[in-house]
Amino acid sequence: MSRKGLLALLGVVVVLAAIVVSADGKLPWTGGSASDDSCDIPARAPASTPASTPGGIKVVEQGFSQGPSGLVSLGAVVENTSTEVARRIPVRFRLFDAARHELPELTTGELSVEIPLLLPGQRIGAGTGAYRREIPVAGAEAVVGPNAWLPHAAVGSLGTVGATYLRTLRFYPDNPVSVDVHYRETSTNCRALTSRDTAVVFRDRTGRIVGGDQGTADLPIVFRDVHGNDLGGERQFPPSPSCSPGERETWVVPPVGAPATADDSRTEVYPYCDLRPE
Repeated sequence: MSRKGLLALLGVVVVLAAIVVSADGKLPWTGGSASDDSCDIPARAPASTPASTPGGIKVVEQGFSQGPSGLVSLGAVVENTSTEVARRIPVRFRLFDAARHELPELTTGELSVEIPLLLPGQRIGAGTGAYRREIPVAGAEAVVGPNAWLPHAAVGSLGTVGATYLRTLRFYPDNPVSVDVHYRETSTNCRALTSRDTAVVFRDRTGRIVGGDQGTADLPIVFRDVHGNDLGGERQFPPSPSCSPGERETWVVPPVGAPATADDSRTEVYPYCDLRPE
């Protein structure tokens, strides 16, 4: 079953809206794109050099949790320790039993994610979830695979797109792991980038990572119960899309939700912004 199928396993019913409406009530877009002539950020990614072995990208923090239903939430923070721009960085989460035997990938959900772009010195979160009932998960490990590289000068003045966590909304009282995470996104780049999802890392009240996930930013979504009653949600697109220049408030609904031990105030959000493919 796909990650989207996990929503059904959790008893969540959602309806995606497909109509653009007015931006009333949303944070106004405070930025704009410069002309192509004045922007030194390339419209498309220059040709990159593949790495034959992993290196330059390290996992600096990681954690997981497993709920009583078998849902395993996985999160990590990785860092680019090189002086070059890393692209297409695969992060795979390995699961272990109590005897430290790696569990086979017979799970519902995805154990691998790809970070599209990471600037020198930048840290970014990664997360995903899986559903495993047959064997308790006693350990997890995030592993970084080979990625591609670009010289830093090849991306001009490209900077990180920042995100500040704002609040978490829950529309299912009987299923509190289903969350709608709002955040304020800020980009000082002179060009709009391509959004490749948004990662969320969850921490408990001590600051320890207890999971993570990623989902598509900006999507209007209506939450409904099993009887079709409207419970609320996001009824309009934000005034500008994720990874655009300027500032906006937007949201992401992680498909596998948040662990029960997550402290909302410690939630971290990481937009995955990318140059268009070369």
